[in-house]
Amino acid sequence: MKLLLMIYDADFDEDVMEMLTICCVTGYTKWDRVLGKGKKSDPKLDDAVWPGYNCAVAVALENDVEDKIISAMKTLRNKLGGMGFVVYELPVMRVI
Repeated sequence: MKLLLMIYDADFDEDVMEMLTICCVTGYTKWDRVLGKGKKSDPKLDDAVWPGYNCAVAVALENDVEDKIISAMKTLRNKLGGMGFVVYELPVMRVI
């Protein structure tokens, strides 16, 4: 089992949610107005100096659907131009 943590520009929220729906993802956790700075991006602090903010979505995936979802995320990242969308893949050791 894997946990995918997606962090993306709020402008892409509709695209990400649509991708999850198409991939039949039924469970996720979403955070709105996520602030921070990426390795290759300007800060997004939702203020006058650094406007904008991100969203974050965490999805736990069973092994049998991992490849399908990861492939869809790669396709979406390419569609969005490779900027403003990052996915971290983390192992899930146990669910309690």
